[in-house]
Amino acid sequence: MRAHACIVLFLLASCGSAPPAQPEPSNPIAATPPADTSKAEAERAKQLEQLAAAERDHAANPRDEDNIIWLGRRLAYLERFDEAQEVYTRGLELHPQSWKILRHRGHRWITLRKFDRALEDLALAWKLCDLTLDEVEPDGQPNAAGIPIGTYHSNIVYHLALAHYLRGEWREACSIWTQGRTLNAANDDRLCSSTYWNYLALRRDGQHAVAEALIGGLRSPLKVVENESYQLLCLLFRGERTPEQVLEGRQPGSIDFATLAYGIACWQRFRGDERAARELLEKIVASGPRNAFGFIAAEVDLARAAPPATGLRGS
Repeated sequence: MRAHACIVLFLLASCGSAPPAQPEPSNPIAATPPADTSKAEAERAKQLEQLAAAERDHAANPRDEDNIIWLGRRLAYLERFDEAQEVYTRGLELHPQSWKILRHRGHRWITLRKFDRALEDLALAWKLCDLTLDEVEPDGQPNAAGIPIGTYHSNIVYHLALAHYLRGEWREACSIWTQGRTLNAANDDRLCSSTYWNYLALRRDGQHAVAEALIGGLRSPLKVVENESYQLLCLLFRGERTPEQVLEGRQPGSIDFATLAYGIACWQRFRGDERAARELLEKIVASGPRNAFGFIAAEVDLARAAPPATGLRGS
């Protein structure tokens, strides 16, 4: 079976000095209409109903692995992350070899900025699932097409590589992306998201030619169901979209804005415009949402650059 990367590096990387700054792209989102609060309220009501159902299922059979996972997931969707972690931790006392529970607890350690713990859980999950058959992982919040975009194994490798990225371990992140390349290539949505993060890690590790070959070799056209934001960012990196086109219609405070704005900030940094990149990172952190990976990455980048060295490491 596959070989596993050694997860031992605990050093944060930092970016070098950059060429002179370039003008920041204009902000095409100023005229975006306000969010539809009624839709958000309806979604929350639905999530509360789903949580109640998960609680009933768990109460009826508290040892069942799926019941444990779904109770934790439903709590997390309502941003009750600490409660979700308690559910997963109790579940692992019953199922200490459950790579499925480890996958979800590892994901939420990322949300809680405990990157060391995320790495431990996800690395163990990756090891434990080695000899198991992969299967589609059902979505707790289905996309419009109702088609899950990830498998259990691809979700583990995705979050494991992301944990390395957030710790500033660019080369380790790239190694995990390489191990999971076949898994991620099976689905265009996962292919876009994994290529995006892998490209960022390669660039930050100084492997610029490899990064450009990766993004240039991304197949086209892609049938993306859910990850349009990552697809747009890949097109930006290929020179096929402008920042204004990528951000058009996106409202600060949304996951889409956090995702796209973070990718654009990285693009600005790669072009030497540190000032514009920092300003955009600050906009992300000022608007949210806090659980978006783009927000977390922006928060980490700002902390890593702040004197004295205060990079978020987790514990």
